[in-house]
This record gives sequence, structure tokens and C-alpha cells, in this order.
Amino acid sequence: MSDVMTSALWRRLTYFLSPQFDIYAHIAPLLKDKRVLEVGFGTGIGALQFAKYAYSVYAIDTSEEAVDFAERVFPNPKILWEQGDISTWNSEWRFEAITMIEVLEHIPEYQKALERVSATLFPGGRFYMTFRNANADLRPNTLHERELTAGQLTDLLKEYFDTVELYDWRLERRLDGDTRQTPLVAVAWRNS
Repeated sequence: MSDVMTSALWRRLTYFLSPQFDIYAHIAPLLKDKRVLEVGFGTGIGALQFAKYAYSVYAIDTSEEAVDFAERVFPNPKILWEQGDISTWNSEWRFEAITMIEVLEHIPEYQKALERVSATLFPGGRFYMTFRNANADLRPNTLHERELTAGQLTDLLKEYFDTVELYDWRLERRLDGDTRQTPLVAVAWRNS
């Protein structure tokens, strides 16, 4: 098989497993030696990327099939796969970092989800989430419960966190509430 064909097949496979593959790759180094909660892990490929850097990854998803798939396909001693709903999750565990990649727009009780994330994050710990920007020149996605502009997302997160910063998908450039960039990467934290 030619290098060009191998490269094309690899790109398709990574997109199939996770269209957010590059976002995970840019967040993962920021999780070095941290206890991480990944909310809504989907195929599990993101948790696998995080585990290269993190001390441990606790990955929850509402789908029993997702948990079964991840346990069989991506066994890793640093990852604990569990079925759960962050909106109702009642754990005594606390984390130094929490990730939620392309998930919040699918959660019916998103305020409860953010409440649980905030309560589960250690003060000073970071919450990394991505969200489709409703200001982008894209048609609405009917699979989403909601779509927000960058400004609306910032306002929402400030109800649960002291500081909210928006970035491009590489986490290189800060964005403001009027940006048309999508997806948005929000980084949020509580001071106490």
C-alpha cells in the first residue's frame, strides 16, 4: 500500500473514531500528572490520548455500549471506564482536571451537569470543554439540545466558575464573545 493511501486511511480512521482527535491532542499535554475526569467519552479515543499524560483518567459515558467498547478495544490500567450521567452523578471523587469534548450540547439537564462538574473539580483545577459556536456560519445541528454563541457560553460558564477563557481548537489564540470561530474551547476554573 502506498504512503499516500496509508495516510488517507489513517486520517479517515481517526476521524471515524474521533472527529475531535486534534483537540484531544492539544489538551492532553495540559493534563500531565493530573487526575482527570472525562465526561462523555464516546469511543474512548480521547481518554486514551489523555492517559499518555495524566496520572489517571476516570471516563464516564451514559452509554453502556460505549463502556463495553472502550473496555474491550482500549484496555489501559490508567483508565477507569464507567457508565454514568454527569447530571445525576454523585461521587465523592475530586479531580484536578475535567474534560467535556462536544458533549454539553447533548445533555438535556446541562445546568445540573455544570453544577456537578464545578463541585467535582478541585479549586484551581481546570475544566476543558468544547462547544459548537452558534455564531459560526453553519446550519443548526438538529442533534443538539442547544447551540450557544461564544458570549452566551462564557456567561453560562461564569454561573459555575470564577474564570472563563475561550480559545481556538489549538488553545493558542484567545477568543472574545463575538468570535465566529468554531468549535470553541473553553477553559474554566474556580479559585476556591
